[in-house]
Amino acid sequence: MTAETPPGGGLREQAAAMARTNVWTEEQLIADVEAAPPGPRVGAFFDFDGTVIDGYSLAAFARHHLRSLEVTPTDLGQLLLNGLRGVTTEEDFERFTVSGMRAWAGRSEDELAELGERLFVQGIAGSLYPEAWRLVTAHLQAGHTVVLASSATRFQVEPAARALGVEHVLVSPVEMVDGVCTGRPGGPLLWRAGKAAAVRAFAEEHGIDLLQSYAYSNGDEDVPFLRTVGRARALNPGRGLTAAARHYSWPVARFRRRGRTGPADLARTVAGIGGMLGGFTTGLAVGALGGSRREAVDLGLTLAGELGSALAGVRIDVQGAEHLATRPAVFLFNHQSQLDVLILAKLLRGGFTGVAKKELARTPGFGLAFRLADVAFVDRSDPAQARRALEPAVQRLQEGISLVIAPEGTRSATPTLGPFKKGAFHVAMQAGVPIVPVVIRNAGELMWRGATVVTPGTVQVRVLPPVPTTDWVAEDIDRHVTEVRDSYLATLANWSGRTRRPVVAESPTVDDGAPAPAVPAAPLDWGTSPEMNPIETAMWRAEAADPRLRANVTLLEVLETAPDWDRFRGAHEWASRMVPRMRQRVVEPALGVGAPRWVTVEDLDLDRHVHRVRLEEPGSMRQLLDVVGEFSSGLLDRDRPLWEVMLVEGLAEGRAGYVVKTHHSTTDGLGAVQLMGLLHRRGPETDPARPEPPAPVPGDVSRVGALTEQLVGTARSVPLAALRRGVEALGTLRHPREVAAQALDAARSATKTLAPPRGSSPLLTPRGGDWRFEVLEVPLADLKAGSRAAGGSLNDGFLAAVLGGFRRYHERSGAPLGTMTIGIPISLRARDDAQGGNRFTGARFTAPLDEADPAARISTIREFVLSARETSTSGVTDDLLGPALHWIPAPVVGAVSGRLTGANDVQVSNMPGVTHPVWIAGSRILRMFPFGPLPGCAAMVTLLSHEDLCCIGVNLDSAAVTDPSGLVADLQEGLDEVVALGRR
Repeated sequence: MTAETPPGGGLREQAAAMARTNVWTEEQLIADVEAAPPGPRVGAFFDFDGTVIDGYSLAAFARHHLRSLEVTPTDLGQLLLNGLRGVTTEEDFERFTVSGMRAWAGRSEDELAELGERLFVQGIAGSLYPEAWRLVTAHLQAGHTVVLASSATRFQVEPAARALGVEHVLVSPVEMVDGVCTGRPGGPLLWRAGKAAAVRAFAEEHGIDLLQSYAYSNGDEDVPFLRTVGRARALNPGRGLTAAARHYSWPVARFRRRGRTGPADLARTVAGIGGMLGGFTTGLAVGALGGSRREAVDLGLTLAGELGSALAGVRIDVQGAEHLATRPAVFLFNHQSQLDVLILAKLLRGGFTGVAKKELARTPGFGLAFRLADVAFVDRSDPAQARRALEPAVQRLQEGISLVIAPEGTRSATPTLGPFKKGAFHVAMQAGVPIVPVVIRNAGELMWRGATVVTPGTVQVRVLPPVPTTDWVAEDIDRHVTEVRDSYLATLANWSGRTRRPVVAESPTVDDGAPAPAVPAAPLDWGTSPEMNPIETAMWRAEAADPRLRANVTLLEVLETAPDWDRFRGAHEWASRMVPRMRQRVVEPALGVGAPRWVTVEDLDLDRHVHRVRLEEPGSMRQLLDVVGEFSSGLLDRDRPLWEVMLVEGLAEGRAGYVVKTHHSTTDGLGAVQLMGLLHRRGPETDPARPEPPAPVPGDVSRVGALTEQLVGTARSVPLAALRRGVEALGTLRHPREVAAQALDAARSATKTLAPPRGSSPLLTPRGGDWRFEVLEVPLADLKAGSRAAGGSLNDGFLAAVLGGFRRYHERSGAPLGTMTIGIPISLRARDDAQGGNRFTGARFTAPLDEADPAARISTIREFVLSARETSTSGVTDDLLGPALHWIPAPVVGAVSGRLTGANDVQVSNMPGVTHPVWIAGSRILRMFPFGPLPGCAAMVTLLSHEDLCCIGVNLDSAAVTDPSGLVADLQEGLDEVVALGRR
């Protein structure tokens, strides 16, 4: 560190560089670990399949069971069917896991443990990501508590954990009875929420500080797991996790895939082998002309190393090459790969012989070459024979011929350095020659144990200074072996030259006792989908085809006092970091087909989104509503993030209005209310400990690129989707009557939804397309009591009140009291659905206007709503039109949407709000009035509960409702009717 560099300056510069990009290298990942607080209170939780290994450990077990015929055709078929159906829910995963476990039924626990160890060495170890291995090692060196947290079983994970040096595993349990596997899970599976819960429980038990801890995963389903910690990292992520990482500003890293080879790799491998054998043969032939067999062998080895490496695409980056001139010597190397022979031939270029297992003597081509080079063949199963085979090596060394030997005896199954055997050390001591350690870092990444194809790349090699043996004695040989092996361990652990810092097993603090480095805060789990779903696409494109179908969602909040402008504006800059969707614009795929994409903008210009106006004092509610209505009905800029807010000052009594306008394709009303609940505070003061996430990383997606990506994805998914549907159809053949009934119900539901309604009100038929806002309010407890008195819910009573209001409006207008069509949104949100976005379908109610009794209206509405919810667990739009909506041109979408929504006279919605006081920028919110869009209908009436009030926003088309003030009075009387039921 120079005098001009402040303490920690390098780390800050590195952190700033990391913040500018979401894609990290292995070096950045490891540097981040080294800069983190040391000690066991920091956890490092690693997913296993796809994160630590390339692929799935269950595949190795499946291949074993298939080869050994230990799985029945029925179980195999069930496993394949479950896989084809797809794994998207906890139930799917449990079904799939149980199918895999069934093959273990009747096996003992010891037998399964032994099988897991054997399959790890034979197959799974070869798929380990070396980058993940080094990342785990970095955490272990920092003294962190490292955990493999996997949905797999311990038989799949524990062998890898032992090889990695990891003490703790969190896995899906397998049921054992009297030491025998039943083929069933032994408890909750670690998938999605289950894994997140297991991590939290482990952290509580072991005193782990999750805010300072790390989690690594590749799976889309592991977002809840990653969100348990303060330092989440997406390794080799799929499309869904990549989008989530962008949303939460998590670093993304991609490791080199294992075992993925193509024709070019195969061709290079063949050429490399041919180059080695051809070079060796040529060298022998040319060298033989000189009459010296040793010179011929040396020339052959030199040509084999040069030609073989060049043709195979293998380059060598060597440090300490000057130590290779030490001859004769015993050159030790850590044996990782079949490439090691090529690497050593290129490094040493002759003047050496070696030791190999006896099986290689019979290898075509190479066996003859090894015999010509005087290689000593040893039988590893016979220690006495191995010692005898090494005896001539002492003479060779005394004659000036060096010896190359792997002290581990065989290739490692993993990057772990194995124990060293003593033979090479005895030979060096007897011959009185030095030992030269040759440390190979990553040969296995180019050709791992068991691989048959070479991947091109650079092998990193470090040659350490010679170790003299002239003063060695046999009694100290164990100490010398340990010292040399330790030099390998130190070199591999600190390859980049970074100094290993001391590990202090204390609470997370930096070395000088200052507080631990702050962990970047995560944004809210809101609006994470990278693309619009079908219903969002329909609303987005319908507006482009017909501006009357504009889909702005508005929330008007009445504030007790006008907030400080700078604080108000700053609150929205903070909110834009808490909610990455606020910094995203829409990219339409080329040709206007396919799903629109959400892409983060480079910079957010707050002046384009945050506005301020002042009413002529003392401003009235009518003035406020007129300003808000004009602001809300304007189209949003489709090239910018889809939100605008406005502060309206000058209301009577020093109050102010705060209006938020968003596009319906961003979220439905419930999602908007959820968001405001997350952003509003419970007190007037700024929270000094509030999270401060960084600005999300900008995206860059072209229209052509978006379309191309979706076309490719669709082409890949359609065959599998068709196969899955076929599988599901086969599964239903056992219940033909049930299937027929379901199909009939779906057809009836589609007919009701898509067919033009009968019974619309002629009085409300005209449409002009303008918006006029009105408001009402009623005590929440009173409306609930009146609804319950008639046997209904709050929503039933609200609908009955709206219907009663329009009944009076028709009476006063002299219109016949026939029927009126009411559209009712029905939420499809499940408990674990992500917040934001749109998850609803619609029901249409042909409501009678001639019913004067509010209790009777509530009863009729109750019956309809219950039946509508039972038949709307999946929307007709999603089920029937959804797959096609993305690919329908905007004019057609507009026509269809206008037909579906414009046929309704009125749309009515009810949403729960907050029950406690909330503030925005220091100002208390007294009222929250929601205003939905007018998608071609005459009126939109929306209720939102706020503290102890029901705040009702009414959006009217002036051409359809010519007496808006009169309608408001009528609606108020309808509310009073329902409230009166609770006072009888």
